[in-house]
Amino acid sequence: MKLKVCGMRESENIAHLLALKPDYIGFIFYDKSPRDAQELLDTELLNSFPKETEKIGVFVNADLEAVKNKVQAYGLDYVQLHGDEPVEYTAELFAVGIKVIKVFSIGEAFDFSGLDLYNPFVDFFLFDTKGKARGGNGEAFDWEILKGYNQKVPFFLSGGIDLDNVDALEELGKMNIHAIDVNSKFELAPGLKDIERIEQLTSSLRGTKQSPN
Repeated sequence: MKLKVCGMRESENIAHLLALKPDYIGFIFYDKSPRDAQELLDTELLNSFPKETEKIGVFVNADLEAVKNKVQAYGLDYVQLHGDEPVEYTAELFAVGIKVIKVFSIGEAFDFSGLDLYNPFVDFFLFDTKGKARGGNGEAFDWEILKGYNQKVPFFLSGGIDLDNVDALEELGKMNIHAIDVNSKFELAPGLKDIERIEQLTSSLRGTKQSPN
């Protein structure tokens, strides 16, 4: 099971995180987020990332051309769409070779039937907890709901994952889970990660690593 650490923006913090070799690091390009990275990212640092750590840009209902420009400027490997982007939006990114992660927020119940339309145009889905903010709410949803998903497209699991509940991920072993996505539960302040706690998480995941899908 792979690891994505999202909401990074400070160069020194990013460098320390890279030493732990996470599979993905996420950068938020959304001015309403307390973790908005647009004015802080070091382009040179991002373009010198090691191959084992891929870069994900997080966008919310952003202009398509702006997304394409960010992909080029920072060498993003994926874009994560965290808004209400329609299938046509994802299809246009797919058509120009941009890899897409489409986010869906899960509440007390969720109808997965609408996801099939996105299947041809996404690499992964990401399931997060429905809350007041678009991500970073620090709360987990009921993972049992994921039994209603057909598992055709692999997914990232997000929302309130912490050292206290990471062991429960073993119960999702039969699901098509590609990675977990952590953010606010591992922060010292918005956009500043607690590297020591992420190291503990990394050790825990590697100790209980599942077979790749």
